[in-house]
Amino acid sequence: MFHTPHWVTQNCSVAIYLYEPSDGGLDRVAILLANHLLKRGVDVELWMTRTDGPVAGLIDPCLTVRRVPAPPLKRRLSMIAQFPALAAMVRRHRPDILYSAGNQSNMLCALAVLGTATQAVCRISNPIVRPHQRGLSAWVRRSRFRAIARTSAMTIVMGEADRLTLAQAGPLKGRRVTLLPRPTVTPLLQRLRQDREATPDGTPRHFLMVGRLAEQKDQAMALLALARLRHFDWRLKIVGQGPLRRDLEALCERLGICGRVEFLGFVNDQAELGGLMAGADLLLQPSRWEGLVATLIEALGCGTGVVATDSTPNIHALLAAAGQHAPVPVGDADAFAEAILWALEHPVPPARLGDAVQEHCVESALDAYLRSFARLVRSDGVPWSAVAQNSLTR
Repeated sequence: MFHTPHWVTQNCSVAIYLYEPSDGGLDRVAILLANHLLKRGVDVELWMTRTDGPVAGLIDPCLTVRRVPAPPLKRRLSMIAQFPALAAMVRRHRPDILYSAGNQSNMLCALAVLGTATQAVCRISNPIVRPHQRGLSAWVRRSRFRAIARTSAMTIVMGEADRLTLAQAGPLKGRRVTLLPRPTVTPLLQRLRQDREATPDGTPRHFLMVGRLAEQKDQAMALLALARLRHFDWRLKIVGQGPLRRDLEALCERLGICGRVEFLGFVNDQAELGGLMAGADLLLQPSRWEGLVATLIEALGCGTGVVATDSTPNIHALLAAAGQHAPVPVGDADAFAEAILWALEHPVPPARLGDAVQEHCVESALDAYLRSFARLVRSDGVPWSAVAQNSLTR
């Protein structure tokens, strides 16, 4: 059992703001972080607008959860309108750190702590500038992210390109822009990789897509690519829910591939999802834009190859280290189909795939978050970097 000195828990507190425990990757990371800080002896609370949702079951029952009042509006408007309530909670509970789970809440948290001793830590969960975004819209988006990074005490990014953008010299240069791994590869995925067996000859090739059925994930492009590969036997399972399900089912009908495609809906059970990943020959990641793709890291972690679009520069090094096909242009079904064929003809040993994402193992990645928080906070004149190092090596 891990033990942290009493004076650590007594002198540091973290409030993690998460709008709701939805089915996105940022929601899962925020909850895992809260659970991990609690385990490490940190005084941590989870502040949410809504407490029910697909991943609410992940919340440690010992974790303190507080409701942030908000009017019944659409998500973005609701978050804007709850600013006075969040600011009041900061002043009432006075956490040392207010952590924002992702892009939409970063400005809200940065502004809520102004005039207090609480320090805002924001996390970039989507690309700063989306692929093919140019001109004024790209400048506005880049400037907005830089302004938030300047206002926050620390900004966590998931790729070197994002870090360089925010740390660029100028009046909006970010403060403490920190590149951290994404806590993604669980012990379950590592066990599945070790137990993995090769696909027998003469059996269908199995593909998997995981993600919300929405424009960003662009499952339609992958379906168009697979329709070009009728000359061999394949099966596809799609995990996720969202507004485009009927459109995607209709597309399968038009393409004549309904018998090969199965829609599974949202899968919350991590053992079931891990089994689906480990049972696939390839994970298909056709997104139009991403920050750092959790499903891609999960697939590599359990020994499954990946074919992905160039949705973010953050995945280039990962795919290269794993010996995977280079990212293909966003929206290019022909290139995506060719990359699938290449990946099937050039399988990579599961051990190499796992090694490529070793730094994203949940325990070590979350400890990296803790060390970053520790460096940010000073407690009774003691540098928290020394405190964290002491606690992590006990």
